[in-house]
Amino acid sequence: MRFPKHLPLFLLAGLCLAGSGCRSTKPDVYVVQEEGRSTWRAIFDKKMPSPAEQWSYAQETLNAGRLKKADRRMLYLYRRWPNSKEAPWAARARADILLARGKEKEAYEAYQYLIDNYSSRMADYDTALERQFGIAVKLMNQRRMRWLFGGYRAPEYAVEYFEGVIRNGPQWARAPEAQFLAGRCQEEAGEHELAISAYGVLGYRYPQSGFAEEGAWRQIQCLDRLRKEFPSSPDILDRTLTATTVFLSTYPQSERRGGIIQLRNELYEVKAGRVLDEAAFYAKVPKEPEAAILYYEQLIEEYPKSRLVPVAEERIAELRRLMAMPEASRSPVAPRSKPLPFLKDDGHVEG
Repeated sequence: MRFPKHLPLFLLAGLCLAGSGCRSTKPDVYVVQEEGRSTWRAIFDKKMPSPAEQWSYAQETLNAGRLKKADRRMLYLYRRWPNSKEAPWAARARADILLARGKEKEAYEAYQYLIDNYSSRMADYDTALERQFGIAVKLMNQRRMRWLFGGYRAPEYAVEYFEGVIRNGPQWARAPEAQFLAGRCQEEAGEHELAISAYGVLGYRYPQSGFAEEGAWRQIQCLDRLRKEFPSSPDILDRTLTATTVFLSTYPQSERRGGIIQLRNELYEVKAGRVLDEAAFYAKVPKEPEAAILYYEQLIEEYPKSRLVPVAEERIAELRRLMAMPEASRSPVAPRSKPLPFLKDDGHVEG
């Protein structure tokens, strides 16, 4: 087939593909590239021509105690030959080397790379999780800026590391402990709501764990601190009361049962006292004794074991005696007082 010379190249290509006179010179096959990218750290380092030779070379360096060079040569191996059988070995060896060098965060990321890329080809999966868990615990307890008055702890930075361990092994034997420690990190950092959420996840995912009861107890402690911080919040009060109810029904034989019952009784009286305050408010409003009686009766009905029940019964009797009196005598019209003059002297200000 002959084409005019003035046709653009992209038109010639399309006509060539569509026509029967053109034949491709390359076979229509897919080629898998076994070689990956190199590393800039290995530019001036000796490189071997195959992954097996590179693995032996890196192992010799490691056995000689030259950890930094072994780290570089292991990294070169699994980046240059990512699909080789030696790649998972090199990735694991590099993570262990970084941990031995005291680079905990870099080691955690190296273990994560190993899990993300070679989880089906790596050996001893649980040991990698154990190493990640140990790094998270160390970061949780680490003191920062020791030169300044002995330093300080920032356990909240370890939360993401514990959460990573749980994602990598949700059914791992120590996953419940990791979830519990994530809640402890938030609690120690003063993030009580986040801690309550973490402890709630622990009870939901791992109800049979030995950490579930401790997590439920810590959850109540966090709610109680929030209640004391925000004493006027009915939502926090109800959540705390619900948490105590769930604890007593879930762990009836717990050693903490007595303390939980005591706290629950305290919350019970607090809620009864709020109903009593509402009733007392309406009792002071002229011509509203019926509303006050309704609240007193609500207290007796909803909180029959409260120590405020006798007070409510006495107030109901007083209000009913007042309602039996003529309306004029129980709500006298007070004479209007003259307005006070405006004075800057604080001693003459009313109230």
